[in-house]
Amino acid sequence: MRLLVLFLIGLSSLMAKTSPKSIANLSSPPKVLVTIKPIHSLVAAVMEGVGTPELLIEANASAHTHQLKPTEALKLNAAQVIVWVGPIYETAIQKSIDAVKKSVQLITVSDLPGIHLLPARTFHHPVEGCVADLLQCHEGHQHEGDHHHEISGKDGHLWLAAPNAKVIVKGIAAQLSQLDQRNAPHYLANSKKIIKKIDELHADLTKEMEAVKSAKYLTYHDFTQYFDMAYGTECVGAVRVNPEVEPTAATLQDIRHEISHGVKAIFSEPQFDTKTIRIIAEDTDVTYAQLDGLGFGLDAGPNLYFEMMRRFANDMKKALAPH
Repeated sequence: MRLLVLFLIGLSSLMAKTSPKSIANLSSPPKVLVTIKPIHSLVAAVMEGVGTPELLIEANASAHTHQLKPTEALKLNAAQVIVWVGPIYETAIQKSIDAVKKSVQLITVSDLPGIHLLPARTFHHPVEGCVADLLQCHEGHQHEGDHHHEISGKDGHLWLAAPNAKVIVKGIAAQLSQLDQRNAPHYLANSKKIIKKIDELHADLTKEMEAVKSAKYLTYHDFTQYFDMAYGTECVGAVRVNPEVEPTAATLQDIRHEISHGVKAIFSEPQFDTKTIRIIAEDTDVTYAQLDGLGFGLDAGPNLYFEMMRRFANDMKKALAPH
């Protein structure tokens, strides 16, 4: 018990903006809503045995551009605690979050102490097989009219590095413990188990990706930077900056000409129509594959994050391995 008390005292600064009145009005466990599946999975693991968080956006929709349905808006209004990555990622629903944030406890994952945030990636310099004008530059923060996740200059796909997942688990456990002190021992115990499991996952992925570290690849939309950072893989460019805007015909023609020089594969996500990229991959004899960082087709819950990350690594490795 003494350890738990010290834990809560030491982490109380995380909740500095939370008023006692608002905490007192929460149920136990609180009604928690999480925006996307990977973060929902980590929150569900922290809450396992205590309560079940609701999921706002299914993995078959892009959180960059998703417009809330009436049923989803109702979920936002009914929640007591909302967990999201932040405006660097779910830009399309930021106004909806702003509209309810005064009446809920808002946990912004990108603001958690210890989270490693990376700037939106740029591909300025020619790399073997990738000329500079081939790829659209990822300086989204310079384009005031582009309403997408890179407008802030930060990359929001932070959960794709397992070390960040550990920070998320610790931060969520700390804040839920502060909000729902009756169940704090459960949140703390669960977080310790999950962190151990994430450490094992990180070790496995580090070993698995060792064989394809030197293999170069392209993405349709840049979403793999945190995975690259954690596991040494190498994306050398992306076809488009904004998921809402198709690349120009000139860009596609350059890609068709240059893509096969040193590039092993091109990846897209299940959420985006990639017919054009499939055709280019076939014409240039480069492997086309899908990578999913949102848990597409997987059941939401405590195990999804681990299943998704292992599948992500396996799919990337298969596409990049020598044929």
